[in-house]
Amino acid sequence: MVIGIDLGTTFSLAATVGRNGEPILLPDNTNRNMFHTPSAVLIEGETAYIGNIVEARLEQNPGLPVLRFFKRKFGEKSPLYIDSDHTPWFPESLAAMILKKLVVDAETYTSETVEGAVITVPAHFNDTQRKCVLNAASLIDLKVYGLLEEPIAAAMHYGITHKKYNKTILVYDLGGGTFDVSILTMDAKGIYVMSKDGLTELGGKEFDESIGELILNQFKESLGFDIPTDARSLLHLRQISEQIKIELSVPGTMFVDKVVVLGKHTLEVHISRKEFERSIQSLIEQTEEVMGRCIQSIGLTHDDIDSIILVGGSSMIPLIKKRLKKLFPKEEQEIHAHEPMKAVTFGAALHAVQLTGKEVEFEIPPELRGVTGHNLGVRAINPKTGRVVIDNLVKKNMSLPSVKHKTYYTTSADQKRMRLEIIQYLKKGEGEFSLGNLVIGPLPSNEPNYAIDVNIENRADGTVWFKAVDPKTGMEIEKVFGDDEEGQSSLLRQKALVNSTIIIGAM
Repeated sequence: MVIGIDLGTTFSLAATVGRNGEPILLPDNTNRNMFHTPSAVLIEGETAYIGNIVEARLEQNPGLPVLRFFKRKFGEKSPLYIDSDHTPWFPESLAAMILKKLVVDAETYTSETVEGAVITVPAHFNDTQRKCVLNAASLIDLKVYGLLEEPIAAAMHYGITHKKYNKTILVYDLGGGTFDVSILTMDAKGIYVMSKDGLTELGGKEFDESIGELILNQFKESLGFDIPTDARSLLHLRQISEQIKIELSVPGTMFVDKVVVLGKHTLEVHISRKEFERSIQSLIEQTEEVMGRCIQSIGLTHDDIDSIILVGGSSMIPLIKKRLKKLFPKEEQEIHAHEPMKAVTFGAALHAVQLTGKEVEFEIPPELRGVTGHNLGVRAINPKTGRVVIDNLVKKNMSLPSVKHKTYYTTSADQKRMRLEIIQYLKKGEGEFSLGNLVIGPLPSNEPNYAIDVNIENRADGTVWFKAVDPKTGMEIEKVFGDDEEGQSSLLRQKALVNSTIIIGAM
C-alpha cells in the first residue's frame, strides 16, 4: 500500500484510495474517530510523545518543552532542541517521528504494509527544504514515491472530483504555518501547473497571535497594567485564541464573548469580527501581494482566472473570501472552499495512485506537470567586468523537469578543483538562498581555461541535482554538492536516534 501524507505545520494526516477510487482518511491507531495528528513532539528520555497525547500532557503540565512548527525550520543546520541527555534534535528527526506515527496508524487500520508514500510540501519550498522532507522519510526507511506540492494536491482532488477541465484554477492555500498560491489548468490527460509562489512564515499561527494580542490588550485596559504570563497562561491564551478564530470564521458570527483566566486574573473578553479583521488586514494583504505576483509572472490578469479554491483552515476566515470577491468580481469566477482540511491529503493519495500505475483503473488523469518555484543559478565572476554576479540557469516557472547545460573554465594552470556556489532566488536581489557549493575535481588537466560541462537539473519533485563532465573525454567528474560528508554523518546519527526512541502517539 502506498499512502498520501500531508506533513503539516500544525496538523498532519494520511489517506489512501479505496476500492471505489475515493480517497479515505486513515485514523489514529487507537481512536477511529480521530484523523488529525497535531504536529507536536515531546521528548522525555528515550520516549517521544506525538500528537494528541502531547496536548493532554500539556493540560497537566503546561511547562513541558513541546516542539512545534519545526516544518518552518527545514533547511536550518542548528538543532531545534537539546534534551536532558544533551542530545541534539533536528527538524528532520521530529518530522520523521510524525511520519512514523502516521505509518503505524495506516498499517493498524488497513492491516496492510505501507510500502511507501507521497508526501506533500509547500509549493515555495526550496531544494534544501524539500530534501529535508526526503531525509525525514529516510530516517524511518519510508520510501518516497514523490513529493507533491500542497496546493497542487488540493487542486488535483478538486479537479478530479468535479471534472473541472480546461479551466484556469487558482489555489489559495492558507494553512497553519505557511501560505501558498498556485495557478494551474487540467484536462482528461493531466494537470498542468503554470506558476506558484508563497510565504514560509505566514499562516494560522499569526492569526491566533493577533487575537492573543487583542485579549492581552483588553486585560491591560481593565487592570491598568500588563499582566505577567506563565507557561499555563500562555497555553490557555494560545488555545482560547485559536478557538475564538474558529468561532469568528462561522458565517453570521459577529462577535465572541469568552471568560479568560490568565494567571490570577479573570476577565470576560469581547472580540468582534471587525476588530479581528482590522488586526489581520496587513497579513491578508501580504497574501494578496504574493497572489498578484504569481498571476503577473505568467502574463495573466485577475480576469483570466476561472475558479479560486480555498484550502487550509485559515482560508475560512470570512474576510478572505470577501476580499477575494473584490479581486475576482466576475460572476462566473467561482470561489470554492473545497475540503479545506482534507483536500491536500486526498490529493496526495490520488497522486500515489498515479505513481504506482493504477490511474487508469481509477480514471485519474495520468500526467502531472509542475513548474520551478525559484530561479536557479551559479554565483560566479563575470570575466568582462570582474564583478560577482548570479549566472541564471533555470528560470522561475519553467516546466519540470528542467535541465540546463553550461560550460565553465578554470582560471589558472594549477587549479585542481572548481568550486561553484549554487543559488536559488525568487527574483534579482530578493529571497536569495545558497544551496551550497558544487565542488568538482580533481580535474583531469592542469592547463588554464580547461572546460568543464555542468548540467543542472530541477527535477519533477522540485529538488536540484548536478552532473559535471569533461567534454574532451565525455567522462563524468567526481563532484560534491553542499557538505555531503558532514550531512550524511548527521543523518546517520539522527537515524540511530529516531530508531532507538520509543514513540507514543495515542491517548
